[in-house]
Amino acid sequence: MHRQNYQDILARVQTPTRYAGNEINAVKKDLDQVDLTFALVFPDLYEIGTSHFGLQILYSILNSQDNIAAERFFAPAQDLEQLMAQKGIPCLSMESQQPLNQFDIIGISLLYELNFTNILTIFSLSKIPFYAEQRNDTFPLIIGGGPCAFNPEPLADFFDAFVIGDGEEVVKKIANQVIEFKQQGDGHKKTLLRLLSKIDGVYVPCFFIPQWDKAGIQTLTPLYEDYSRIRRAFLPTLTLDMFPMNPIVPYAKPVHDRLRLEIARGCSRGCRFCQAGMIYRPVRERSVEDLLEIARVSLKSTGYSEMSLLSLSTGDYSNLTPLMQQLLSMNLGQCNSISLPSIRAERLTPELMELIKTVRKTGFTIAPEAGTQRLRDIINKNLTEESIRATVENAFKLGWKNIKLYFMMGLPFEEMEDIDGICRLSTQLAAAYTKGSKSINVSVTSFIPKAHTPFQRHSQMTLSQTKEKLQYLKDNLRHKRIKLKWQDPEMSLLEGVFARGDRRLAPLLVSAFEKGCRLDGWSDKFNFGLWQKAFDDTGIDPLFYTCRTRSEQETLPWDHIESGVTDTFLKKEFQRAQESALTPDCRDHDCTGCGVCDFKHLQPVLHEVKTILPVSPGPSQPTLPADDAFFQFDLLFSKLDRARFFGHLEMATIFERAVKRAGLTVKYSKGFNPSMRMSFNNALPLGMESEEERMSIFLERGSRPAQIKDALNKALPTGLYVIDCRLHSKSRQQDTARSAYRIRFSEPCLDQTKIDRFLDLSEFMVEDLSKKGKIRRTDLRKSVQTITLLDQTSIEMVVVQYNTRNIRPTEVLAKYFKIDETAVQTARIKKIRQG
Repeated sequence: MHRQNYQDILARVQTPTRYAGNEINAVKKDLDQVDLTFALVFPDLYEIGTSHFGLQILYSILNSQDNIAAERFFAPAQDLEQLMAQKGIPCLSMESQQPLNQFDIIGISLLYELNFTNILTIFSLSKIPFYAEQRNDTFPLIIGGGPCAFNPEPLADFFDAFVIGDGEEVVKKIANQVIEFKQQGDGHKKTLLRLLSKIDGVYVPCFFIPQWDKAGIQTLTPLYEDYSRIRRAFLPTLTLDMFPMNPIVPYAKPVHDRLRLEIARGCSRGCRFCQAGMIYRPVRERSVEDLLEIARVSLKSTGYSEMSLLSLSTGDYSNLTPLMQQLLSMNLGQCNSISLPSIRAERLTPELMELIKTVRKTGFTIAPEAGTQRLRDIINKNLTEESIRATVENAFKLGWKNIKLYFMMGLPFEEMEDIDGICRLSTQLAAAYTKGSKSINVSVTSFIPKAHTPFQRHSQMTLSQTKEKLQYLKDNLRHKRIKLKWQDPEMSLLEGVFARGDRRLAPLLVSAFEKGCRLDGWSDKFNFGLWQKAFDDTGIDPLFYTCRTRSEQETLPWDHIESGVTDTFLKKEFQRAQESALTPDCRDHDCTGCGVCDFKHLQPVLHEVKTILPVSPGPSQPTLPADDAFFQFDLLFSKLDRARFFGHLEMATIFERAVKRAGLTVKYSKGFNPSMRMSFNNALPLGMESEEERMSIFLERGSRPAQIKDALNKALPTGLYVIDCRLHSKSRQQDTARSAYRIRFSEPCLDQTKIDRFLDLSEFMVEDLSKKGKIRRTDLRKSVQTITLLDQTSIEMVVVQYNTRNIRPTEVLAKYFKIDETAVQTARIKKIRQG
C-alpha cells in the first residue's frame, strides 16, 4: 500500500481533532502488514459519530482479525473543510492519518438522509469521483449500510454496493471475499461485485438497470436471473463475540459520553409509521449473564462512570429489573450510574420503581406520537391516555425534573382535532404534574412515510400544511411549564424526498453540494434556498416524491429490497389502520404473520424471566469506604505534544477514567451524584504544553506511590505522564506563583530591543473583565520577571502571580507586544518549570 506522510501538513493545522486516533482503545496496525484495509466512514461530525454503536461494532469485529485493519473517518466541519481544501489535505484516517482513497474498502454509515451531502464532501476532499461509473478499478470498493440502505436508490449511482440488514456477519464475508479476490489477482471490480452479490444482504446497484415510464415511475431490470431481489441479512442471536467489549473512549465530549449496553435489538410493538420497528425484526434479547460480563469488561477497559441501556423499547426487556439489580450491585462503591431513557407505565413494577429512584436522572421521553386516542389507534401505538398520564406522574415522582413528549404532525387520516389534541393533552399534563421546578418539553416533527412500513404508500404533508399546523401549535400550546420544539418543515420535506426517492435524485444531490450545501442535518447549517436552486436547476419536483399517494399498482423504488416483512402484511396493516384496528404485540400474543420469522433459523429470542430480589423501600446509595480509609497524594505530571489540545474539563475526565481503568480505589464526594476527590493546581489553557503540572487525589490507604504512578501511566493517553507521586505534605508544598515558559513562533516576532523596552518599564497596566463581570487592573510589567531571547523565533518568559491572579504569557504577547492573534495562537508554548 503506497502511503504518503501528511504529518508535516497536519503540524500546520491547529485543531483539537488532531488528538483523535489516540483515544483509549483505538486500534493501530501497520497497514503494510495486513491483507485488507477497511475505512469506516461516518458522514457527520466526530462528536456525533464517534460514539455511534454500529460503528463501534464494525470497528471491533474487523480489527479482531489480525489481517484486517479498520480505521475511522468523519465529516469535517465547514471551516476545517475549507482549510483542508486550501492546503490540499485529503480526508485522513483517525488512527494512522492515511488518505481515504488508499484504503481497499470504504464503508459508509447511512443513518440519516440529511447527511448525504456530507458523503460528497468526503469524496471531494479525497479526490474520489462521485459516480461509481467514473471510478476505475484503482479506486476503493465503496459500500453503504444502515437504515437508509433500505431505500438505496437515491445513492445507487454513487456506491458500488450496499449492505441491507444486520452487518456483523456480512462485513466479515465481504472482507474475506475481497482478500481472496486480491490474492487471485483478477483486478476487475465487476468480477468482484458479482462475487459479492452472492452474499445475503449485499445489493450491487449496477446489476439493475433503471427505466422510467411516462409518469416518471422508476422500474429496475436485473441483469442476472438469479439476482433479482435482495434479501436482508439477519443476525439470529446477539452473542458476546459480536459486541464491542472495548469501545473507543473519545477525549472530546461526544453526544453519548457513556457505556452503551445494547440489551435487545428489534421491536415487535408494530407502530405502523415506524421503520425501525419493521426493518429490525425480530426481537432478539441479550441474556442477563452476557450483559453483566459486557459491563464488567467494558467498565474496566473504558473507565466510564455511566451506562445506558440501549434498545428500541428498553422497558420491554424481559429481565429489566433483575438486570438493574445486578448492575447496581456490581458497581457498589464505584459510583457508576445507569441512565434509563423511558419506561412505559405498565412496565413500572414496584421493584423497578424502587430501583429507578437510585439511578441518575438524565432525559425521560414519552412518545404519544398523536394527540388523540383515535389517531393513536390508527398508527397502532397501543398507548392509552390513562397510561400516558400514569407514566408522566410516575416519572416525576421517581425524580425526573423534565419530561419530553414526542408527537408527529401529518400522520395518515389526521384531522385538526388531532393537532388540537396535542395542545390539550400536553397542557393537562403540565397543569397536573409540573409543580416546583418540573417542566415538559413538547417536541413535534413531521410524519415522513418511510420504506417498508404500512404507510409507505401514503403521502407526506405539503410544506404549507406543515407550517399551518405548526403555527396552530405555537398559537395554542401555551403553558409556562411547557417548551415547544419542532423540526424545520423544510428539513422534513427534504428528508421525505430522499427517503422516498429514486436514482433521478443523484444529480440533485451533486447540484446541491456544488452550491454549498453541507451538514444539512444541523439546523444552523441547513440552507433551503440552495436546495430550491438545485431543484430548479435539475428539474426535480420535490412534490412528486413527497406529497403524492402511491397506488398499489405503482412500483416502489425499493421493491427489490426484501426487509423480511412481507408486502401482504404491510397491506393488511394499512387496511387495519383504516379501520382503527389494533394489532397486538407478538411478544405477548400470537404471531401476527409479518413474515420475518421462519421459526427454524430465525425467531424471537426472549429469555426466561429471572427471580427478582427483594428491594428495600427508599433510595439506596452506594456503600462507600469511610473517610479515614484514604490518604491524599500529590502528583506531578507532564502534558505534551497532542495532549496540549485537551481542555481542562477534558483533562479532569481523562484522569477520572484513567483512575478507574488503573483499578485504584478513590474517595468520592458525598451526595446523590458523587464525584472523585481530585483537584488540579492550575487550569492550563487549551493548546499549551507543560513539563510540570500538579494535582492531588485521595486514594486508598496503603497505596504505594510507585504503584500509583505506574498504574496511571499505563492508563493515561499518549502525552500525559505522571512524573512523580508522593503522600501529601503541607511542608513540602512548592510555590506555584512563579512559572517559566518557552515560546516558539513560526516566524520571528520579537527582537532584543522590544524586549528591553518592556523590561525597562516601571509598570504596564491593563484592564479587563473578571469572570464575575468586574473590571480588574493588572500590571503586566510586575507580572513578568524575565524575558530571554533564545533565538530569532524562541523566547523564555518567567511570570509571577499578580494579586493571586495567574498571568499567561499570551496576554503579555498580545497586549504589550501587539503580536498578531494568529501568530500567538499558532505559537508552541510550553511551561518548563513551576515554582
